[in-house]
Amino acid sequence: MEKRKIPPERGTGTETRTQNAWSKVREMNFDSPVLLGPINGESLLKDPKHLAFTLARYKFAAKMLQPCRHILEIGCGEGIGTLTFLAETEARVTAIDFDPQQIAYAREHLLPWAGDRVRYLCQDMIRMPYRREKADGLACLDVIEHLHPAEEEEFLAHSLACLASEGVAVFGTPNQLASGYASPRSRMGHINLFDPDRLVETLGRYFQHVFLFSMNDEVIHTGFPKMAHYLVALCVMKRSLRASSSPSDRGNTVKRKGA
Repeated sequence: MEKRKIPPERGTGTETRTQNAWSKVREMNFDSPVLLGPINGESLLKDPKHLAFTLARYKFAAKMLQPCRHILEIGCGEGIGTLTFLAETEARVTAIDFDPQQIAYAREHLLPWAGDRVRYLCQDMIRMPYRREKADGLACLDVIEHLHPAEEEEFLAHSLACLASEGVAVFGTPNQLASGYASPRSRMGHINLFDPDRLVETLGRYFQHVFLFSMNDEVIHTGFPKMAHYLVALCVMKRSLRASSSPSDRGNTVKRKGA
């Protein structure tokens, strides 16, 4: 039996039926394009998979912070990851970075689409904490490896002073054990790398419980952390700042971890 040919259905102008269906989808898009900033734009053009890895980290963090009412993101960069928190949670988001150029980009290009649930602020957390209000969720992805070791403790103390006692924090950082495979640009900027043991020990000074996850490419898992390229720590039950900075408490943290 000969198959009957269906003639193209003409839409507006000379559109085929397929083009007509797609036109309806296209009409739902934003009227204006959203421009990527210099950093994420270069990533998309030179190493697009890295942008996918970054967004996967934010997806995980957003899922972990989903119940939160106010998320503080420290080290937001150009703010593209901040949009994941807006999409996956109902929280208000305060996104902070010390780089004025990246904050300027986020305010100009992303804030018009993000609405009133997000604030992009330029502030250096090494110098002072965010004092307006405490958050019940904190995200700090791809930041701590850029800290000078002499300023690490001050940064963490100031950052976690912004988190409510019952709050949840997510930290993410490249694994020092995989640094031999890092690009020259990464090696230049990563001046304070963590291996799995050091990351748990450091964050254990500030939290009673630190749950470590491994990440390879865009996949986050519970596999052997020393073979991971990237480390993600989910932290709960914040210690008091006085206790977290005491030498005896640090010793107890290490002892419990090795038990």
